[in-house]
Amino acid sequence: MIRWIRHQVRARAAGDGGLGLILIIGISLFVFVLAATATALAVNGVSQSRQRNGYETSLALSETGVDRVLSEVQGAYTSRNADYPAPGPVSAVEPTRWCAGTAVSFPSSGEGAGGIFTTENAERSWARAQLLAVVASGTCTQAGDGGQYVVLKPVSTNVKYGRVYALSAIPSFASPKSRTRLIKSEYVFMPYRPAHAILTNGPLAISSSTTVTAAYGIDPKEATVHSNSTVTGTGNPSVSGLVSSTVGSTFSSNNFALNPGGTVTQTAAEAIPAVSARTFYDGAATSDAAAVVDWYDLCSTTVAGVVDGSVRPYSAAGPCTSATSIGTATTSQQVRGWTFDSSSRTWTATNNALSGTYYAYHGNIDVGPGNTVFPRMTLVAEAENVANCASKAYGNINWDHFTLSTPAYHNLWMFADTDIVTHANFSAGSVGPPVVSGMFVAGDQIQLETSSAGAVGAVVSADKCPTPSGSGGLITTSEVKNPAVYFDPNSDAPFSSVITTSLWLDYSGG
Repeated sequence: MIRWIRHQVRARAAGDGGLGLILIIGISLFVFVLAATATALAVNGVSQSRQRNGYETSLALSETGVDRVLSEVQGAYTSRNADYPAPGPVSAVEPTRWCAGTAVSFPSSGEGAGGIFTTENAERSWARAQLLAVVASGTCTQAGDGGQYVVLKPVSTNVKYGRVYALSAIPSFASPKSRTRLIKSEYVFMPYRPAHAILTNGPLAISSSTTVTAAYGIDPKEATVHSNSTVTGTGNPSVSGLVSSTVGSTFSSNNFALNPGGTVTQTAAEAIPAVSARTFYDGAATSDAAAVVDWYDLCSTTVAGVVDGSVRPYSAAGPCTSATSIGTATTSQQVRGWTFDSSSRTWTATNNALSGTYYAYHGNIDVGPGNTVFPRMTLVAEAENVANCASKAYGNINWDHFTLSTPAYHNLWMFADTDIVTHANFSAGSVGPPVVSGMFVAGDQIQLETSSAGAVGAVVSADKCPTPSGSGGLITTSEVKNPAVYFDPNSDAPFSSVITTSLWLDYSGG
């Protein structure tokens, strides 16, 4: 009996052992499946992360190429109203290029003729083939963060419009496992429109009883002031819009309506339009054909050692190139109410000055004594050696008392390659209705000091050069003291156009 009981116990024990083994195997299999699933998810996540990072890197590389070309395109358009193909030929005006080579044009016939493609795939295929040819040439491939890129900016038949294609490769175009991304951007040049009542690239002082507000029909909050440097001042000037600076400023006013506590707000830098009197001259007839009919070049060129003082009509060939001379001015001889001092190359407007746009070529503009109103006038002064701050000379406007009622050239009161300085009892425009406005634009610094009605429009100071010595600038820093400035944002600037990107597409297709 005892033997039988022992046998039964051993048998039952043996049966439980088999069940436990099965249970252990099952649990192990379940854990293995969980581990395998987690591993697969992790691997997939890493792969997706790698793909996402690769996408972002390749896109950033292509965008770098587009941005770089657009910067060159803007410079060529601003400086000489010219196109900038990439690749492009080296020339006297472009002695160095980061992407040199034979310029590419759209097909002259068939698919893509004149840049018109029947499908996106056709355009993508054409652009990719051209870009790969650029890669093969070996002259334009640029290294970037994590890879390489090349660009293509075909020749534009109209310099105001164009397209840019960029192709990136990670890790490189030579790698058999490279991943590429192609993007396309279309651009158009549009006239610059002021976004601030006063905008300076350098330090700005706003002092005393200065008032900055809006012209008739404009929200006063739009009458903002910004410096890409610092804002300083004295007293409690009044500004109805935000006052800001890129560099921290400690100045404050109880009359800064939108600034908490009246303290200047620190914001990012603002884009400054290109300031070039010569560029403005070159495009003047296109921008305002009617105005150049009543345009007068005040010539300060030197011929056979003698400084010329002739007054000539506008010429498409450039300042003072017209064969027609309206007359020659001296300190005692007026032409259209202007006199000329050859020793200082200064043109002086008298009370008798007639309406029109006056362009002082390599000279300065000043005013005589007295007080008068000019019904229609625009003033422009071109500097000599404008691109070299060390030798830059002339190109100043110094204005006092004489009031400007209406700009002769649309939306422009004064444009100087160097400095603009205005003094007492001066005003320009009408607050409205109707609003009569224009811009005051200085390549270097601007100083508005007057206790009269002030100016209607916008003020821009590019601060390209510190005040040159000798026959250079008039002032060392920009300042607005006492006048009223009435902002009008609705007038496009006639002197500068900026790139507007109208289309941005991912053309990679894989």
